[in-house]
Amino acid sequence: MESIIDLKGEMSLLTVLVLHSTDMHAISAALEAKRQQASHFLERSPIIIDCQLLGETGLELDFLQLKLQVSKFGLVPVGLRNLWEEAEAKAIAADWALLRPSKQQTIPNTPPVTEVNLTPEQPEAIQRLLVLDRPVRSGQQVYCPYGDIVVLQHTSAGSELLAGGSVHVYGALRGRVLAGVQGDTQARIFCERLEAELIAIAGRYRLLDEIESNLKGQSVMIYLDQEKLKIVPI
Repeated sequence: MESIIDLKGEMSLLTVLVLHSTDMHAISAALEAKRQQASHFLERSPIIIDCQLLGETGLELDFLQLKLQVSKFGLVPVGLRNLWEEAEAKAIAADWALLRPSKQQTIPNTPPVTEVNLTPEQPEAIQRLLVLDRPVRSGQQVYCPYGDIVVLQHTSAGSELLAGGSVHVYGALRGRVLAGVQGDTQARIFCERLEAELIAIAGRYRLLDEIESNLKGQSVMIYLDQEKLKIVPI
């Protein structure tokens, strides 16, 4: 009999939400702040909740409310990891999956971009420019929250660039690129060949299907003009 379904193991890139507190009001406020910073990056993203920093205070988590809050902000909860052992039964009763710790994939010399910390500390030295001299591969995310990103080669389909400032790609721009993620409406995107699945500046975005055909594959500059995304050849 021909199989109806296949069950396969697969490695996929997921966002990790690192909890520093069990206070649901604080968690909700932090999630709202993250949504305002990068709403289109997080929208409908599968997410893992990491509880390692909570230790035994993980017993105080309201697991039902946590799932509701995560879903409320448009995220898709996958499961919990690094939970205090004594809290596991409580989490399972709230219909949470328990996951084993996993190693993250990152580009060398870049910050850990797959983690979303809910109580981040302001860095002592803010990085204003991140330069990558190699291609950005499919499944990789590059995040420079307060500065510009410069890619000296191409980006691949399935990759993501997120910058507080502007983005410059000296090659084909594929995948998703979000500039001005902190709300900077003066941010711009420059590339030698536009093939991106999604482009966004300060939360205003366009999909590849919505881009004029004569601009696809061209060298362009993307900017905001009175709340509207403009794409012009350069």
